[in-house]
Amino acid sequence: MEPKKKLFLVIALLWTVVITYLSLATVDGLSSRIPIPNKDKIVHFAFYFGFVFWWNKGLSLQQSKSLVVLLVVALLYGVLMEGLQFWLTTDRSADILDIIANSIGAMASYYWIKRKIK
Repeated sequence: MEPKKKLFLVIALLWTVVITYLSLATVDGLSSRIPIPNKDKIVHFAFYFGFVFWWNKGLSLQQSKSLVVLLVVALLYGVLMEGLQFWLTTDRSADILDIIANSIGAMASYYWIKRKIK
């Protein structure tokens, strides 16, 4: 495996770990310091845009079918994280709007990648 691809896989894995940690950890006071409306939805969008982007770079997906599989994985991962917030945490809650923001971010990345590889 070429070093660049290895680096992208490491970034993708770290990105996934960060999403998981921030989805399940207590992050008191962080969002109240930034006065931007719906900032958490922007973060959700960015996290899942990056999820699809970095895993695509690491796996070098060029076929439409493979990209669709990656998109489905990202969508399911976003739903899983919200479910785990509901079931495993006492200070976090699942939010359908977060799932929508996750999904829009993943789909935006998917369509951006598809346009780039044409």
